[in-house]
Amino acid sequence: MGLLLCQDYVRPSYVDLALVLAVLGPVGTLVFARLLAGELADDGVALYVLGHAGVKAALFACTGILLDRHGTVDEHTLHGRARQLRGVAVLFAAGALGLAGLPPFGTALGKSVTEEAAGGPLTVLYVLASAVTAGAVLRVAARVFLGLGPPPPEAGEYETTGSGEEPETRGRIGFVPDTMTAVPALLLAGALAVGATPGFGDMVAHAVNEAGSGGAVVAVHWTPLGILLGFVSTLLAVGLAAVAVTRPKLLAAPDRALPLRRLQSGHVGDYVAWLLVGATLLGVLTLPGVPAT
Repeated sequence: MGLLLCQDYVRPSYVDLALVLAVLGPVGTLVFARLLAGELADDGVALYVLGHAGVKAALFACTGILLDRHGTVDEHTLHGRARQLRGVAVLFAAGALGLAGLPPFGTALGKSVTEEAAGGPLTVLYVLASAVTAGAVLRVAARVFLGLGPPPPEAGEYETTGSGEEPETRGRIGFVPDTMTAVPALLLAGALAVGATPGFGDMVAHAVNEAGSGGAVVAVHWTPLGILLGFVSTLLAVGLAAVAVTRPKLLAAPDRALPLRRLQSGHVGDYVAWLLVGATLLGVLTLPGVPAT
C-alpha cells in the first residue's frame, strides 16, 4: 500500500507525507527478507537500515530548508519556486538516488547482501519497491526544483497540502546558510560511507552476529549482480519520475483509488491509527519467537 500511496496515481501533495509513505515500501521488503531468509538476511538488513537512515534524514533536512525558505512543503504550491536552490536540489536528487539503491550508497550494499541471502522473489520485490519509492521523490524534485511538467491540480478532499506548516525559523529566510546545507550533505556522506568504506560491512556483520543473529555468517561484499540491480532500480525510478512529470495522466488516480486516500490522508489521526496497527502486527509476528518463561 505504501508503494501506491507515495506514487503519483494516489498522490499526496504534502512533501513530508510523500517521504513518510516512501518509507513503507523499503520497510515492507525488510520484513519479507527476514521472513524468507531468517538470520541470513540480518547483515544486509542492518546495512540497509544504516544507509537508509542517512538518505531519508537528508531528504527531510532538505524539506525543512524548503519550509524555512518558502513557508510551505506543498508540492503544488512549490511547483518551480525552488529553482534558485541549486545546492539543495542536488542534495535532494542525490537522496532520491540513494533511496533507489544506486551504488555505492549503503542502501545498495544492504540490498545486494539481502537479495543474495533471500533469493529471486525478494530481488524482484526489492527492485520494484526501490524504483517506485525513489521515483516518487524524484518526481517531487523535478517539479519543485526544476518546474517541470504542468502545474498539479488542487489537492483532493482526503489530502493534506502542507500549506499550513510553520517555518522552524522566526520568519522566512532570504537565503540558505551553509550550516543548513551542511546537514543533509553530511548525512548523505554517511550513507555513502556505509557502502564505500572498505571493511565497514564486515564490521557491521560482526556486530550483528555478536548481538545474536544465531551465528549465521554472510559474506558482506559487492557482487556484480547486486551492482547491476542497483543501477536497474535507479533507471526504473528515473523512468517512473519522467512519466509522472511529462505524462501525468498515465498515472492519474482512478475513482477506485479513492479508498486508499482515505486510509492515509496525512491527518494526525491517520498516523496514530496506522502506528497502532503496525505495532500490533509487529507484535503478532514476533510473539512466536519470544521464549516462554
